[in-house]
Amino acid sequence: MNRQAIGIAAFAIASLPLAIQAQTLEEVVVTAQKRDQSSQDIPISVSAFSAEQISKLGNTGLQELAKNVAGAEIFDDRGSGQPTWVIRGVGLADFNPNNTPTAAIFYDEAYMFSNVLGGIGLFDIQQVEILKGPQGGLYGRNTSGGAVRVNSRPPEVGEESNGYVRGSYGRWNKSRMEAAVGFDVADNAAIRLAAVTSQGGGWQDSLATEADDEFGDQDFTALRAQLAWQLNDKTEMLLKLDYGRDNSETYLAQGKASLLADASGRCPAVAAGGAADDQCFTLSNVLSNFVFGTGTGPLAIDQDDQGRRTTSNPINELDNDWRSVNMRWQWEGESVSFTSITTAMDYNFKQNYDFDASHLTLFHERSRSELSAWSQEFRWQGEISEDMYWLLGASYSNEEVVAFRNLDLSQLVDFPGLGYRSFTQETKSAAAYAQLEWQFADTLKLHGSLRYTKEDKDLLNYRFFETEGNGVDLNGDGQLQPFFWLDGVNQEANLDSHFSGHLGLDWTPSDEVLIYAKATRGFKSGGFFGGFAFSAAELGAYDEELIWSYELGWKTDLLDRRLRFNGALYYYDYQDVQGFTQEFSTLIDGVLTKLGNLGDAEHKGVEVEFTYLPESIEGLQLSLQANYLNAKISKSATIGLDPDGVQFPIQGLRRTFAPEYSVGIQLDHQADINEHYQLNSSVNYSWRDDINADDAYGTDLDRALFGIESYQLLGMRFEIVPTAADWKVALLLDNVTNEAYTLSSTSDDLGSFNRVQGRPRSWTLEFSYEW
Repeated sequence: MNRQAIGIAAFAIASLPLAIQAQTLEEVVVTAQKRDQSSQDIPISVSAFSAEQISKLGNTGLQELAKNVAGAEIFDDRGSGQPTWVIRGVGLADFNPNNTPTAAIFYDEAYMFSNVLGGIGLFDIQQVEILKGPQGGLYGRNTSGGAVRVNSRPPEVGEESNGYVRGSYGRWNKSRMEAAVGFDVADNAAIRLAAVTSQGGGWQDSLATEADDEFGDQDFTALRAQLAWQLNDKTEMLLKLDYGRDNSETYLAQGKASLLADASGRCPAVAAGGAADDQCFTLSNVLSNFVFGTGTGPLAIDQDDQGRRTTSNPINELDNDWRSVNMRWQWEGESVSFTSITTAMDYNFKQNYDFDASHLTLFHERSRSELSAWSQEFRWQGEISEDMYWLLGASYSNEEVVAFRNLDLSQLVDFPGLGYRSFTQETKSAAAYAQLEWQFADTLKLHGSLRYTKEDKDLLNYRFFETEGNGVDLNGDGQLQPFFWLDGVNQEANLDSHFSGHLGLDWTPSDEVLIYAKATRGFKSGGFFGGFAFSAAELGAYDEELIWSYELGWKTDLLDRRLRFNGALYYYDYQDVQGFTQEFSTLIDGVLTKLGNLGDAEHKGVEVEFTYLPESIEGLQLSLQANYLNAKISKSATIGLDPDGVQFPIQGLRRTFAPEYSVGIQLDHQADINEHYQLNSSVNYSWRDDINADDAYGTDLDRALFGIESYQLLGMRFEIVPTAADWKVALLLDNVTNEAYTLSSTSDDLGSFNRVQGRPRSWTLEFSYEW
């Protein structure tokens, strides 16, 4: 860990004033089991963030929360736009929008079925809950890693008019404005309106252009309107409308050099598994110099570690818009309640991306996907007696992805042309589930859940064709016609029946202690490869992956509720792991990546979480969380290939995006400056071990090109609040130590390699007013 970061944090602690008044930790209420409960009373490892905590951390996007959760990572090989949660090492690093995540996001209980839906902004939020471990009972499919619940703040009937306005300005001319207002429109009805817009913030410069591009500007706007209607003392309805658009520029990748100047082989430094040096060149450098005769062009060594200078063309951007309707009915009887949730969503996703990360046009991709979904859930719950609680539910969903992707390979000498791929994927899923809790003794509770799922998935009219350089002269007139690799391919995958759920036992020796043990079965649906396929066999359905989780956990409130100590030991038996494999293709005379089932894996780990209020220091709260994870492929016959075609067995390799250790520390302090003003201070620190460790790869070349090293991030927030007014002003500092860190490292499969770097040090000034 960096001494500078530790020193700053230590200074923050040492400067805090002493006091004598004792404090107690607040109860955290969560909805992880689809009803309001104290987080200390449920047998689930959950990290919950209130609106106030999210504000302290300076997070404006859901994916930004991951760095504050030990054991959670975000995969987004393009830096922004398609974030995928990886919890306790369980995740599939796939950017294709037809694939489902392993840690599903539930936005106001509506299931987000694609990774492109994970980029929703955080505004006017009541709470975010990150559930760790399989959630196969209450949540079902595609929660083998966990679940992420996002709960927006609803209107409240009978409350006085309330709201807030929050504006900020920061480094690189980044600005953000957020506002919300709630008020009654009748004795039994209230509405709440919320909006947010983020602009500017471009921090990168492309070496492919002469100008200082200041690339990376945000252009994000979202609106939400909610109506709460209290029909009578037992029945209420909540209607929510969402609209948003995102035309932001996304991160520019940095080219990674690996070739000798004449492309006769790999440069020695990279071949040995190390970092590239001045003897290493990219494919674009070689083509520019020897084929086009224009010199090497921008070199990889001209880039900086912070990611501000990149070799990419400045074309990366989004053009997204979405709209959704969510209607919730709630009926409360004396011993039984009923809930109905209906959701309809349309999401249009567009992204341009320079995959070769160079000044040439070797692999420029333009993606467009039209996603739509409709779902219905019914839920009944109640108590048979004081000792027995039950829940029954049923759900149905219909999802469709219409995907288009264009490739521009104009300057790729051996494979020039334009490629076009399109398909439609339809998914229908139905499920019935139940949960039962039985307090059969004063200190013992037995609980279990069971879900039956039926799912059908169809891939329709898959087409992949090329024009220009790879077209065909069908008429003998010298005019090249489109050449079809695949045309009109249809595939289907049927999950005829599948059971998931859990069985567990809780022991509560006192009101302040919970010890639980449980076994859980979860699964992630099978599906189809959504990339560029050269044969129908590549489009065959891959199987669902199964996971058995065994967890022993504890939750305690000690020292008169001034110390909270929670933790868990977990073991995963993971079968038919989904992932990417490589195979040699004679079509491109190189290695291609395809999606399939790798084999079996084992994940073993332990996590702990401390929250402490020192009795001798008034207003101070210290939080610490840590996770240890050993995740490896335990059984597999799959043979991997590195970019040079060197074979290696994947059995025994560590899984990627599964750091062995991860740590998070947060200090919060409140102190009076004088009788008129209060200073609220927050310091947060996170550290990850190697994200993609050396032992996750079978060759030195893979380690050099795809490894991601450890990193740490330090953030601060200082807020001044008047004691007799409703406004406050804050200064936020992000990445205080200016850490250089990598978010992703990947290949375009055609000879170019790249990495995406995280943002360097930044600051933000924020003003807010509440009423």
